[in-house]
Amino acid sequence: MKTKLIILLLIVSSSFSYSQIVKSIGIKSGISLSNQDWVHSLYSYNRNFNLIPGIYEAITIDFISKKHWELSAEIGYYQSNSKNDLNIYSINISEVTPSDNLCFGFISFSPVLKLKTQLKSFTPYLLLAPRLDCYAADFSNDNANSFKNDIQKSIWGFTIGEGVAYKIKNFSLFAEYQFLYSFNYLIDQPAVYQTALLERDRVKTNTHLISIGLKYHFVKE
Repeated sequence: MKTKLIILLLIVSSSFSYSQIVKSIGIKSGISLSNQDWVHSLYSYNRNFNLIPGIYEAITIDFISKKHWELSAEIGYYQSNSKNDLNIYSINISEVTPSDNLCFGFISFSPVLKLKTQLKSFTPYLLLAPRLDCYAADFSNDNANSFKNDIQKSIWGFTIGEGVAYKIKNFSLFAEYQFLYSFNYLIDQPAVYQTALLERDRVKTNTHLISIGLKYHFVKE
């Protein structure tokens, strides 16, 4: 499914390019590193969380490209992963799994503003973007999907980042770092869940993305 998503996006963006709507298209791939913050949760009291890398892939489409700025759109997916182990001081004797992994997957949409400067063949840039993430069960594992009744399907946030591109004729290679901050919770159980024996699960996830990519420019700048 992941490969089909990228192929479909490439076909759609390529068809736009023939009408000169799209100035360039690119694909990028890398890793995600996420913090899962379990707030007032019995689950977090009983477990120690360790960050592990996830997968990140996206397509970027440039609609406006000027000397010092670009306006783009990005769509892709990423994972928020963690490995957690049972805390030896846990008093919850009902815990039977000593360790497990939580892999939450998201499809992400962003309009992106890039501020750039030209240094011969190299172009360093900063980026800023509002973001909408949609939870995707197909990109998640069974442990994450076990929370599906409490997962918020849409998460709003913003992205800040930086990158550098190296252009060769109509192609450019680029490397990027992005920080994804989320405004709302990934899991936000109703207050009725909170009792003396069971805390209310409220989970936020913020993510670092590191990627490399390749872009094709339909028009030479």
